[in-house]
Order: sequence, then C-alpha cells, then structure tokens
Amino acid sequence: MDQTSTDEPLSHVLKLKNEIVKLNHRVIQLEKEVKSIQENCRHVFYETNVTRSCIKCHYVESTYY
Repeated sequence: MDQTSTDEPLSHVLKLKNEIVKLNHRVIQLEKEVKSIQENCRHVFYETNVTRSCIKCHYVESTYY
C-alpha cells in the first residue's frame, strides 16, 4: 500500500479527526449563510414541469405533487 509513514499514527489520526470536525462546522456555517440568502431573496423563478428554481439564489422547489 502507498501510505505515508508517520512516527505517531494515533496522533496523526487525532489531527485528521480534529480537522474533520472543524470542516464540518464550516460546512454548517456555509449552509446557514446560503439559507439566509435564499430566505431574503426576491426570487426570480425558472420553471419546468417538476421544479421551479430561482435564477438568483438557486433555491429549488418541487412542483411535482
């Protein structure tokens, strides 16, 4: 296997897990920002038979019932 050898694999794993947690928090922050933008957008929709999408903020609604 092609894997970088580390002197302290446990420490490396803990660093990676910590980085994953940080990135997950950042993803949550970005999702909240997108949601806020979409909630405050004056939507301009492009409609198809099954969806309508805002061309400004990319908010999507299903029109298929």
